[in-house]
Amino acid sequence: MKATRNSAVLEDFVAYCKAHPQLRFWQALLNWSGLPFIITSSHPPATVYAETRVVGMPSEKVALEDTYNWEGKNE
Repeated sequence: MKATRNSAVLEDFVAYCKAHPQLRFWQALLNWSGLPFIITSSHPPATVYAETRVVGMPSEKVALEDTYNWEGKNE
């Protein structure tokens, strides 16, 4: 396989997955990353904390979802 700029990181993650076969992909990714959360958002990151209310219009709800319990790619 041709090396890419992500090859070393990918190899490290694959080794982590092999060492922890009981974890699902998203659980392994979270634990391997060392981050407290990996989330998805219904809006671009720059707008999640921005004021989304337009005068005279209701505020728009930003949906965030933790991926920890996902089992597939596009849950």
